[in-house]
Amino acid sequence: MTSLNAQELLRDRKAQQQTVNHLSRAFPFVELIYSLDSQGVQLMDSAYSPTVSDRRFRPLGKGSDRSKRPYMIAARDQVDRVVVTRPYLSSATHKLSISVVQHVLDEDGQDIGYLVLNFNIQRLVAYLNGDGMRSRFHPWFQGVYCLIGSMLVIVSTLLLYSSVESMLHMFQDGENIATGAFSIVIMLTLGMSIFDLGKTILEEEVLVSKDIRHHDTTRRTISRFVAAIIIAVSIEALLLMFKSLINEVNDAQLLDAILMLLSAVSMMVGLGVYLKLSRENKCENA
Repeated sequence: MTSLNAQELLRDRKAQQQTVNHLSRAFPFVELIYSLDSQGVQLMDSAYSPTVSDRRFRPLGKGSDRSKRPYMIAARDQVDRVVVTRPYLSSATHKLSISVVQHVLDEDGQDIGYLVLNFNIQRLVAYLNGDGMRSRFHPWFQGVYCLIGSMLVIVSTLLLYSSVESMLHMFQDGENIATGAFSIVIMLTLGMSIFDLGKTILEEEVLVSKDIRHHDTTRRTISRFVAAIIIAVSIEALLLMFKSLINEVNDAQLLDAILMLLSAVSMMVGLGVYLKLSRENKCENA
């Protein structure tokens, strides 16, 4: 902030835009820059970084009275010095931000205004962690997960439609009700399992903001995915077991059902062991 020519930038909108464009190429967390007069009123429209989304629809702020803002109150007493604010929710970008404010004086020591530079906290943390490349690709990953989750939900809807259609045909054609009912239940439970898996993908990868470095985030995601698989395998194993007993088929089908049920139990035991060990590791790290 102190390396910028604050006096020149105070009243030159074009220079502000060039400066924020230049800074954002080296420091992608830079969001915008604007200037205020000595009374705290914004002199010109804010100059946004190219990294800020929907810049055309953002409030530009010319003439806004910012004299009562906390950073202005703090900067007013810091003559010819830089003030860094606490994190806050920016009204301009609707993101968590911090502002850096420089109180500018002329050659005669007269108060001529303030130069304000906004930083996006999320991008700043990613920059400091060396995570900038992943952050840039993250929206594309979210798009792929959104497509996969949406397709799974559509497939579950088709299975629900197919089960309703099968139920109507069962009454019309006079088929064996027990056999037809089991087929319908299988489609319903399969649709429910697929829907739960798609919902989990959408919630964990698209709708929720995740920190991949945070232990609890990974732990929660693994738990939800494995739990969805356990439920699906358990239901299918029970249905296969009951169907084999009613139809009195060969023992091979019953054995397959038992093995499926045992695999669900094994996954549940494995999940329990993972949750216990991860909790112990977390306590040790703490």
